[in-house]
Amino acid sequence: MTKLFLSLFLVGLLAAPAAAELVWGELPPLPDAFGFGGPAAGEHAGALIVAGGANFPEGPPWEGGQKVWHDRVFVLERGPDGQPQTQWKDAGRLPRRIAYGASFSTPEGVLIVGGEEDGVAIPDVYRLRWIPAEQRVAAEPLPPLPMPASYLAGGMIGRVVYIVADARSEGADRFDEKHFWSLDLAALAKDPQTPWRELPPHPGLARRKAVAAVQALGSGRENLYLISGEHPRYLPDGAEDAANTRCLTDAYRYDPVDNAWVEIAELPALEDDRDLPGKEAFAGERRPVAAATGIGAGQSDVLVFSGSTGRYGGLPVQDRPSFPNDVLAYHTITDTWRRAGKMPVGVVTTSVTRWGNQAVIPSGEVRPGVRTNKVQTLNVRGARADFGALNLSVPVVYLLAMLGVGVFFATRTKSTDDFFRGGGRVPYWVAGLSIFATMLSSITFVALPAKAFATDWRYYVAQLTIIPIAVVVVRVAIPFFRHIDATSAYEYLEKRFSRPVRLLASAQFVMFQVARMAIVMYLPALALAAVTPLTVMQCVLVMGLLSIAYCTLGGVEAVVWTDAIQTIVLMGGLLVAIAVILMRVDGGAAAVFSTAYDDGKLHLADMDFSLSSGAATAVWVVFVGQFFQSLYSYTSDQSVVQRYVSTKDERDARKAMWTTAWMGVFGSLLFFVMGAALYAFYKSHPPALDVGMKTDAIFPWFIATELPVGISGLVVAGVFAAAQSTISTSMNSTATALVTDFFVPFHACRTDRGYLFLARAFTLLLGAAGTAIGCWLVVLNQTSMIDTFISIIGLFGGAVCGLFMLGMLTTRANAAGSLLGCVCGFATVLWVMRNTHIHPFLYAAVGTLVTMLVGYAASLLFPPPRPGQLRALTIHDPPAGAATKPTPSRPVLV
Repeated sequence: MTKLFLSLFLVGLLAAPAAAELVWGELPPLPDAFGFGGPAAGEHAGALIVAGGANFPEGPPWEGGQKVWHDRVFVLERGPDGQPQTQWKDAGRLPRRIAYGASFSTPEGVLIVGGEEDGVAIPDVYRLRWIPAEQRVAAEPLPPLPMPASYLAGGMIGRVVYIVADARSEGADRFDEKHFWSLDLAALAKDPQTPWRELPPHPGLARRKAVAAVQALGSGRENLYLISGEHPRYLPDGAEDAANTRCLTDAYRYDPVDNAWVEIAELPALEDDRDLPGKEAFAGERRPVAAATGIGAGQSDVLVFSGSTGRYGGLPVQDRPSFPNDVLAYHTITDTWRRAGKMPVGVVTTSVTRWGNQAVIPSGEVRPGVRTNKVQTLNVRGARADFGALNLSVPVVYLLAMLGVGVFFATRTKSTDDFFRGGGRVPYWVAGLSIFATMLSSITFVALPAKAFATDWRYYVAQLTIIPIAVVVVRVAIPFFRHIDATSAYEYLEKRFSRPVRLLASAQFVMFQVARMAIVMYLPALALAAVTPLTVMQCVLVMGLLSIAYCTLGGVEAVVWTDAIQTIVLMGGLLVAIAVILMRVDGGAAAVFSTAYDDGKLHLADMDFSLSSGAATAVWVVFVGQFFQSLYSYTSDQSVVQRYVSTKDERDARKAMWTTAWMGVFGSLLFFVMGAALYAFYKSHPPALDVGMKTDAIFPWFIATELPVGISGLVVAGVFAAAQSTISTSMNSTATALVTDFFVPFHACRTDRGYLFLARAFTLLLGAAGTAIGCWLVVLNQTSMIDTFISIIGLFGGAVCGLFMLGMLTTRANAAGSLLGCVCGFATVLWVMRNTHIHPFLYAAVGTLVTMLVGYAASLLFPPPRPGQLRALTIHDPPAGAATKPTPSRPVLV
């Protein structure tokens, strides 16, 4: 058995990861037999527009052909079926002949910036609008560049256009001027005379024919990437000295928030696999990609297509080879380059634009002096790892076993007490692990390593707030909930304030849990899609349907026991994954630590206390924000409160909370270690990255492609099962809240069996709603789901937490004041989300504090609570004793 396990382990370690597939296609060729160099391209009103360019219609330059600049505009529309039409339309003319400018798609039209006409650089800027009703384009002049410029590079971030336009000063023997400009299109819409703004120029040599693309950092903030280019030299008579023009291999990124440039990894040394004379002389040299084109792919990759190496510039034009057809990928998080594949025809001096879900590269030069009229298209199809029969069988067996656990406990569910509180039979350590698993789920298991991989450890500070939260819970919250023998947490709010307050808080909890279910389905769907033929959308549907079926079988007792098992499996899988990385990275743990430390991945706290730090992950933002989020989760969240009342007595409930707290401190640390380890692994193994992948999928991708056979199947099964258990927790607790808060007080049913039927019916409906929202998240293609989850907690949880704190900590607050406070808290968070840049971590704090302050102040306008009304409901009059378990002689809900 030992030999068999070791064999499987080695097979897993030696398994080669799959690569994403670049799926190339073609649109109808441009209606010009020679094609164009330097055309502009973009999309407007659903149509693809290609305009301008230059070619040699009278023959190649070595045969005396002269270059001709063009002003023609071609448009390709989609048919009623959504497919591209078979012919381009000749849609008009540009105001002048233009080639070698920059072009960008905007909602108002295609921007054409700079370029040249008949070899002379121009400063003109135009916006082309496609008018479908008239089947023509209209050109609108915009503020010109500060100076003429061609062969420029640029990108658009938000509504701001950025242009790199270096130049040669009069009499200089090389490019010696560097210019970097921006134009705010939002400001331009208000003032048509808005000028271009001068920005700090890029480092390095002045250049032309550089590659530019926009892509996000791990934080999600978009940067402009400037790659390669050529540094031209000139002879005394002003003619270009082609033999001494230097092609560059350096690269930089511009951060618009910091208004600063940062140098990034230099282009790699790639061996040319073509049979070219003299290529051996360049072996081991870094390869330039001058005049290439580039575009962002997925959430962290920049793809660079073809490019001139400049290695054969000394040969006669007719003897120079065609341009390489390699596609390079730069990963913005690991700062590494890799070869991503090949394109059918290598082309330079052209554009790339998005049209629908594909990238389009129209025309371009295939070799010096020769163009093509082909229009190439690209779709990046994410790879699916070959998971294998053994790995696939493990999740099936494991999930069936978990389903069996659920079925076993479902047979013990005879009443609403069993369904909602497990009959008070749950051991404290099971309840503690269940609370940890409820807070953990796939959100933590998938998103926290991804967050640490993409950024650093600043979010770990948030996990440390569980210790002070545990003190509050065991000393304040648990005694109150046990004293009133609550099934729903919001029963406390009715006793402390009024029934409308209870209903409002419960309604907000229900909305939060439905949103939470959607996210918890979405994240494991990324893992499932990486290892099966299913799409992410199909995975969400499968997860949702399985969770609905599982949850309707049993009650909370089945949920907490499966939660405990999931926690043990998941944490064990995490340790195995870390161990595999330490074995795979040269230098082991020391190398992993060194790489992560040197690149800032272990940065723990941003000690910024300035006024502007509220929009960043400063240490005070993370700590304060997470404190209030956890305060909501552990004192006001029905899914957690259910665990407190499912143990046999108050002492066990307290022990369960402390079990959760210490798991939160030390267990969560493993997720951040995992993120840093993933960074070090992929930094040292760039080809193992999947082109165009979502950042949140990095850990599932590692599990699928790098973990040993069998172990990867078990870990993936654990991810899915944990998600299902969390979803079932949400369904169960939300059904509890709906039935207990909205039906029982109004005596909607005559028997306990009737309420049990309602609970199961609502479980089905809520699961369907969560699944539908999960599908919507797939369409949205969120960058980081942990940030989305944090925002949802702040929006729905802050005001509810404020109600509980207002009730427990004060004696003057009353029902009317608390209602006003809750509404103001919710509205304030909504306003803050839409109108400020405050970090999402602070949303819960804002909601809690506004609810408490407004609620207390508004309460002063109304009569105080009656004498005796607050007995054993505030910290000023704590409960003398707590109920140990529900009285079995009566139904809990009646």
